[in-house]
Amino acid sequence: MDVPEFEDLLGRHGEDVSTWPDNRRDAALALLRTSEQARAAMAEAQLLRRALPSGVVRAPDGLVDRIMQKARQSDVVPAKPASKPDSK
Repeated sequence: MDVPEFEDLLGRHGEDVSTWPDNRRDAALALLRTSEQARAAMAEAQLLRRALPSGVVRAPDGLVDRIMQKARQSDVVPAKPASKPDSK
């Protein structure tokens, strides 16, 4: 495994290598032992995970209702689909 492949897997599966596909896990762990770049990528992923909130963000009460009300009050008329040219 090379560093670009490691970074791709890290982006897709997260920093917990134990959850990675079985056929890539051992190669990833070996690369972590030998590659400073891989360790730096792992550290960055861990830092990012800790920096981002993990809780669910909920929309304020009534937001959907307010959006729908504004949409119903809008003067915008949906565009008509383009007509197909005659095929002759």
